Amino acid sequence: MINVLIVDDEPFIRQGLLLLIDWESYGFQICGQASNGMQALECIRAMQPDLVISDIKMPEMDGMQLAKTLYEQYNGDIKLILLSGFYEFGYAKQAIKYQVDDYILKPIVKTELVQVLEEFRVAFNARTEEKRYQQKKDRIIMAQHMQSILLGVAEEDAVTSLQPHYQDVGIMRCILIEAEAGPDQGTDWCARVEAWVGKPLPGQILKPFTGDKNAVLLMVTDLMVNREAVTLEQYLTRLHADLSHGQEAAIACYVGKEVHELEALHESYQSCGIMKSLRFFTTCRPIYYFELMDTTLFVNRPGQFEKQLFDGLVKSIEEQQTDELYSHAKAIFQFFLDERIEPGMVRIHLHYLAYTLLDLVNNDTVTPDSGLMESTFLKVNYAMLSMEENIEHLCEFSLMCAEKLKEQQKSNAMGVLAKIEAFIHEHYRENISLKLLGEQFYMNSAYLGQIFKKHFSISFSDYLNQLRIEEAARLLRRTDQRVYEIATLVGYRDSDYFISRFEKLMGETPAQYRKSAHAAYSLD
Repeated sequence: MINVLIVDDEPFIRQGLLLLIDWESYGFQICGQASNGMQALECIRAMQPDLVISDIKMPEMDGMQLAKTLYEQYNGDIKLILLSGFYEFGYAKQAIKYQVDDYILKPIVKTELVQVLEEFRVAFNARTEEKRYQQKKDRIIMAQHMQSILLGVAEEDAVTSLQPHYQDVGIMRCILIEAEAGPDQGTDWCARVEAWVGKPLPGQILKPFTGDKNAVLLMVTDLMVNREAVTLEQYLTRLHADLSHGQEAAIACYVGKEVHELEALHESYQSCGIMKSLRFFTTCRPIYYFELMDTTLFVNRPGQFEKQLFDGLVKSIEEQQTDELYSHAKAIFQFFLDERIEPGMVRIHLHYLAYTLLDLVNNDTVTPDSGLMESTFLKVNYAMLSMEENIEHLCEFSLMCAEKLKEQQKSNAMGVLAKIEAFIHEHYRENISLKLLGEQFYMNSAYLGQIFKKHFSISFSDYLNQLRIEEAARLLRRTDQRVYEIATLVGYRDSDYFISRFEKLMGETPAQYRKSAHAAYSLD
């Protein structure tokens, strides 16, 4: 339901609006009323309505002042429709600069009100969907940036994008939360942790890169602990107790190394993996603290050259260079062997590689491809296999990803081209270009031009000109409009250029074409 606040200094008008239509049947509900702009602002702060319907002339603060305040303080998030007497019509138009959505003349007519509300509802739903999509996209990007930081392979832009959200943080740790045995398969652990933390920072709560449904990564900051006025130990004890409540699974928390910079979080994350491999050698369970464990036998080594090797494999998959997959897979495992990378670190990097390839192929779909998820590479323990077997499994998985990506690219291209063709037919009269289409459909304009020509056997420019000239020919045959008028109607700003294009495609000038068409009609 869309929440509506009604503002008018005359009670009978407010009551009349309430009774004029069945608000709920149109997807609206009245969440409050106010008699002037000052009262309206109080209601807005308390109720956060989606739409305000307000009279212009009111005491203390009128509708125009309210529009100005909403524009300045809420940045367009709360929409406004003004009620205006006929003599105030010109005055109401000034509200455009305050992004007022619409205005309705008094006395209010039911059909007009319904029409305005229907238009608002369509626009509101579109904005809501776009906002939801953008938020999902932002969460995915931020999660990917945090993952690259945790793995020690982050580019500068990844850190820069997250830094503003963590600028007030002084201390942070990675916490790996894992359900160890007999888990409830219906439990969404990530959602439970998010609900417990409340409004997490971007990338602060992640599912493990392995896709394990029974584990969650949480970045705990000093701000979170200080907000609860407790120690870290008390905070985590409470978290563990609440997550364990009503669950058959035993919950383990691996509390990583304390770090003071966002870029250093990979050290804390890696320490969680070390603790997990050493969990049977300590008595401090079920919450394991890195500082309380003896980890001298392990070397804390961040990833360096691995990312270049992984990027080479990913690039070969994207470019369908399948003959190079084996050499890339071999280079990855040979590097692990030559550098004597600690087994736990190898596992982390392989998980990251698997996540990257799945993310590349799944393309934001909710359900991962079942064939890929059944791949041997994802299901076996690499430490139990020979190097050659591991290379073969990774090569096989990479080939499956390449084939799946090829199918998706072909399918996506056909679907997008159909939408683009419909868009062109609807907007060919406007100043459209490959650049505009690329922005509209989130595609590189050069690549779009290539697949457009391949699919339609004609360049975009020629296709557009042909469409415009065909419409111009129809208008020349059926109307008496002047040539320059028809040129403008079909999308040409320069009538001389229109005439030259028309003559090139039709073999004669527009005037000659019209004369020939009329002559042929007379003969018939």
